[in-house]
Amino acid sequence: MTHPPSRRNFLNVSWQLGVGVMVSPVLAACGGGQTTQETFVEPPRIKAADGVLDYTLRMAYADLQIDGKSVHLRTYNGMIPAPTLQVRAGDVLRLRVENDLPPNPASAEPVEHLRYMNSANLHTHGLHVSPKMVGPGVFGDYVVDGPASAVQPGAVRQHEYSIVSDHPIGTSWYHPHLHGSTAIQVGSGMAGAILITGDLDDVPEIAAARDRVMIFQAPVFDADGRLESFSQVTAPDAEPPFLINGVRRPRLVLSPGEVQRWRLVNAGIANYLNLALDAHDLHLIALDSCPRRQAQVYSAQADAGLVLAPGNRADILIKAGPPGRYLLRTKPYDMGFPNPLAGDVLAELVVEGASMNMALPTADLPVSQVLRPITDDELAAHGGLRRKVVLRSVFNENGDPLSAAPAVDALDHPGDELSQWQYQTDGTFFADTAFTVGVGDGTASATPAMPQRFAPFQSHRATRQTVALDSVEEWTVYNMNAVQHPFHIHINPFQVVKIDGLPVEPYWADTIGLPKGGTAQVPTSVTFRTRFSDFTGLFVMHCHILAHEDMGMMQLVEVT
Repeated sequence: MTHPPSRRNFLNVSWQLGVGVMVSPVLAACGGGQTTQETFVEPPRIKAADGVLDYTLRMAYADLQIDGKSVHLRTYNGMIPAPTLQVRAGDVLRLRVENDLPPNPASAEPVEHLRYMNSANLHTHGLHVSPKMVGPGVFGDYVVDGPASAVQPGAVRQHEYSIVSDHPIGTSWYHPHLHGSTAIQVGSGMAGAILITGDLDDVPEIAAARDRVMIFQAPVFDADGRLESFSQVTAPDAEPPFLINGVRRPRLVLSPGEVQRWRLVNAGIANYLNLALDAHDLHLIALDSCPRRQAQVYSAQADAGLVLAPGNRADILIKAGPPGRYLLRTKPYDMGFPNPLAGDVLAELVVEGASMNMALPTADLPVSQVLRPITDDELAAHGGLRRKVVLRSVFNENGDPLSAAPAVDALDHPGDELSQWQYQTDGTFFADTAFTVGVGDGTASATPAMPQRFAPFQSHRATRQTVALDSVEEWTVYNMNAVQHPFHIHINPFQVVKIDGLPVEPYWADTIGLPKGGTAQVPTSVTFRTRFSDFTGLFVMHCHILAHEDMGMMQLVEVT
């Protein structure tokens, strides 16, 4: 994990910022007969005590070393990644955000909402919690701030999340989410894991496995080790190679036959992972904190790996094979940009020492009733309501300005807003492009129409989807671009039932890569069903390529 030189002193200070139990990271191999030193490290893990975890996240610059380079980046608590927070279903998580970043620098950036790089809020990605204020001056997963109402430099905000007792078990994460500053802050490394534990963790074979968190990040910085311009996060190749817990290509040491649980978080700002481990199967037991009844096995011999879009999490089990050296890789992956993502080695696995011969689970795994299948009958009993949502980067293929046809004809805008819809600074990949969501009436019906015009989140013409509490709906999300936009919706997970109109074996998630290769004439699509249960309030859905989100590929959802 990336850290300042005085790490021991810092961890002592970090512990003083919260109430709970801190589990120190283990830095060396300790199995019988093992001699190889691990370089894999974990963030500090802070566990709830007596049903409560009360902790402070301090936003501040830190001077760190990343892959041998000196950087000066925004962080939580001076570390990349931030501490891991662990609670059990039914617990209360209290987080106090202290913004100790300096005042927002003076800026002449024409896109006004991009001028607030040091203002912020907090999103608990994957938690089914209230999106509103939950008490006087106390916030839930509230992310609908404008620049003026966000947590300003020098200010604080108190959050409280009551985790429902039947919350799905698995790995979530937290990160800033202010519209216009998300990509720069997450791209600096401001992210940490949230673990919701429960009956899945009590399965004997899982309880016996060593539990390890792996945050995949690719902090972005210039030659001076800084990230101070939105231009730095716009290019398809903006992200450098992934780190795991702040370390480039760490080494893990396991015993032959040892089973470990790895909690994988793609906390990057744009790039997908396509994971495979030499000669070892990956046993997926939960995706996006949504457990599987039976593990889904990703064979080491398969061409495709375990694909994680930005924002996805995966809980996997691995069982170490014979003694030897193996590599954890991300395989080449085509997400629709001009150049496919190259393959890369992410970590080294050394298997040595005495055999342990641990078992993988064979019985059905426990799954919360929250994730029971949404049947045709249940959907029909709630009115058979459906919606169509479209994500689209609008631009002219010939390079003409956005104000020219045919692009301008797809936009629902008055002329005086156009300067806020496109990022023209520095002539980046984003120039002459509007990052939008389809505009409609914001209601569901049995036969919804396809949106025909488009606007970004920052437009006063952007649509707000209005949903009744306890509704059950089917949404189809369309992609009208070549790139594989990852779609995420806050608060409620969804059950994927179709891809490109064809039925698939249903599964639950909260983030999914829309198929690449869409056009305005023939879009690609994902169809899912979801329950809007427990909580009213205002939240968002968006593309999880975070620079796309910052430029407007996001829309409000209001449950009433």
